[in-house]
Amino acid sequence: MTGGEIAPPDDPKPQPEAQAGLLTAGDYDDVLNPDLYKAYLDKVLQGELANLDLPYVDANQRIAIRVVDRLGKPVPLAEITLKTGDGKDMFPLRTGANGITYLYPQYDVLAEGMNVTVTARGKKTGSQTVSGELIASGGELVFEIDGDRTAATKLDLLLTLDATGSMGDEMAYLQKEIEGILDRVKTANPGLDIRAGLIVYRDKGDEYVVRDFSFTTDIASFKADLHQQSAGGGGDFPEAMKDALQRGLGFEWRPDAVRVNLLVADAPPHKADLMASWDAALVSRTRGIHIVPLAASGVDKTAEFLMRGMGQITGGRYLFLTDDSGIGNPHAEPTVDCYVVTRLDQLVTRVLSSLVSGERIEPEGEDVIRTVGSYRAGLCKVEELSGE
Repeated sequence: MTGGEIAPPDDPKPQPEAQAGLLTAGDYDDVLNPDLYKAYLDKVLQGELANLDLPYVDANQRIAIRVVDRLGKPVPLAEITLKTGDGKDMFPLRTGANGITYLYPQYDVLAEGMNVTVTARGKKTGSQTVSGELIASGGELVFEIDGDRTAATKLDLLLTLDATGSMGDEMAYLQKEIEGILDRVKTANPGLDIRAGLIVYRDKGDEYVVRDFSFTTDIASFKADLHQQSAGGGGDFPEAMKDALQRGLGFEWRPDAVRVNLLVADAPPHKADLMASWDAALVSRTRGIHIVPLAASGVDKTAEFLMRGMGQITGGRYLFLTDDSGIGNPHAEPTVDCYVVTRLDQLVTRVLSSLVSGERIEPEGEDVIRTVGSYRAGLCKVEELSGE
């Protein structure tokens, strides 16, 4: 059995030929639900993942840095410079298309007196000092630029794909889906300049560890490169996710583009590579690269934990395939309380368009296949159980 693979049933049903529009998926936005994310961390870090010493970020009491123009509209891709109270450089940040990025007081080890400076359109727009009260309680720093914002008009999309044997079904369908997804994103965002790149990875001892294909505006060429790939190898469960994430950091990302790394995987990195994989996500954060994980097949709890953390720290969103399509191996149920199931191609289109526009885009009613819990506009509402 290859890496990440679940044993097939004794009497597997016939599978349809791979074509676009069949796979189903749901999403969960940990960024919009910090309290529930905290509850999730407490549960799994004190439970089944307690002995793994996994890296994580606590989103409670986070500080939102919000940049708006003179009309209050969000300013995308604003550069954030951080300095300690004694003037030492910290790490850079960048707002998403929604004009927001976050500081995490505990994780980022913030101290009173640190300075936050915002630069938009190449011009310094202002600085603010972080108070001890803000660090203790969380909140937001709002910066207003003179004049009107410039909306994002470019997208650099990197598809990072686990190409081990257990990913055969997913790869076959993604090869059919991807061109239509990009076409719909472009239609939904007129004038959008899209470049697409590809990384496929397996593991040490396989035919290759990582293959990469640079960003290109030639979507037909990108699609051809993807179609030439096949799933194979793997062996043990963990795969070379760390190597793939590090390779992606070396791509030539455009400074004025929304940057997205769509990570499709069903297995975690090797235990010895967990921290290095997380470090790659931290670098992605400082470069304004949104990691959007898509969990496939029988993704295990370690992979889910790490992928959700990557989405949280980089302003992405956790996506997961579901069994509603009846295609492929069984898909693991996510550890979330709320989600909506639609077609995968529709979901990815909405997520990418949301990251480009800065406004969350919801499915139409007729597109919803199934709902779990109360999940509206990305907010999950969990009723308190009486007597507990």
